[in-house]
Amino acid sequence: MKQMTWSRSTSPAGEKPVIVSEYLLNELGIFVKREKRMPKKPGLTALTGFRVGYAAVPGTDYRAAPLDRTAILWHKITAVKEAGPDRLIVSGNQEDRITLCFDPDDRDMVMDYVATKRREHPPVRAADYAAAAWLCWRDDDDWGDAPGMSLAAMVAREKETERFIEPEVLAETHLAGVREAPLLQPAAVADDGPKCCQHCGAALIPEGKFCPQCGSPNPAV
Repeated sequence: MKQMTWSRSTSPAGEKPVIVSEYLLNELGIFVKREKRMPKKPGLTALTGFRVGYAAVPGTDYRAAPLDRTAILWHKITAVKEAGPDRLIVSGNQEDRITLCFDPDDRDMVMDYVATKRREHPPVRAADYAAAAWLCWRDDDDWGDAPGMSLAAMVAREKETERFIEPEVLAETHLAGVREAPLLQPAAVADDGPKCCQHCGAALIPEGKFCPQCGSPNPAV
């Protein structure tokens, strides 16, 4: 499946600053980056006191400041809950939560993507370094030289980054109380050889209900 990405205002109508969330669903998991936006008009910016930390975004009529970002890998999702026709609440790791907000017209597409990826990547209860690296990314206040870069670009950069994983961060990826999907086992090889009677040891006739030697019942039939 191709990755999905979109942006959507996730703050109450009329509230300033406006919170805009950018979402990315790909082969790894679910990602969200949030930023605060204010109009470029100097009077409004000064009035609301949000001039500091906001950078003008070329080609737009607003200034933006990074807020936060979060990632939950598919195999670390613990629950998905519908919260209306335009949102899903995704929980994962020990405490992470992402509210996916989308156009109601895209609801089926988003839900199908999430359902498919969860089937492909069942939960893994054990702590793992891959998930922990994204928790470090979540907590990193340094978004690089271009905090306004797209979420897809941020994720691509992180995939090439090596991080030191602290034990307490690794522990956050352990899924307490979640039943781990069983590992796939190789199919049992059929044994076409003769079965023996448990009483006298004689070879049993396939599909025979009784031992031809002692007459004991064949437990396999």
